[in-house]
Amino acid sequence: MIWIFASALLFGGGLIAMSLFGTDTDHGDAHHTVGDTGLFAVFSLRNLTWASFAFGGIGLLAVLTRRAPPTIWLASIGAGVGTLLAVHLLFRALTRTEASSEALDALAVGTTASLVLPFNDDGLGIISFRAHGQLHEMPARRATEVASLGSDSFRTCRIGWIEDGVAIVEPATA
Repeated sequence: MIWIFASALLFGGGLIAMSLFGTDTDHGDAHHTVGDTGLFAVFSLRNLTWASFAFGGIGLLAVLTRRAPPTIWLASIGAGVGTLLAVHLLFRALTRTEASSEALDALAVGTTASLVLPFNDDGLGIISFRAHGQLHEMPARRATEVASLGSDSFRTCRIGWIEDGVAIVEPATA
């Protein structure tokens, strides 16, 4: 029984070490391969590697501390399945974040936005716009040539450029 857990630990640990210390050439979206969607995405090589590492590590630890065989199997299988699901959910969340964290400034410029909070005495307001299918909010300031216009003129506006995280906007009709 110890060989099963030691093998799983070495297999998972070896693949993890190779991914951490090996060279990774850029193959674009190579990590999104066939079967990497739906239920099969849970059983990707990355997820199975981490599950194997957890299964082997917990199983080996339980064998070396002389636990009862049912306890060893339940603990190691539980660790493997739990790690499989946790890694899948973690990388799924990271992939969503990666997809939406392109430079928001580059996505915002030229888009149509709505004024959410009117411009205050300092000339700042809040706009909202869609990028990557998500609604984003950003502080905004009127462009110099339209600075005298009231907030009502900016209900729908166009983002001209971004300065220090503040969108410079013009009325969409101008």
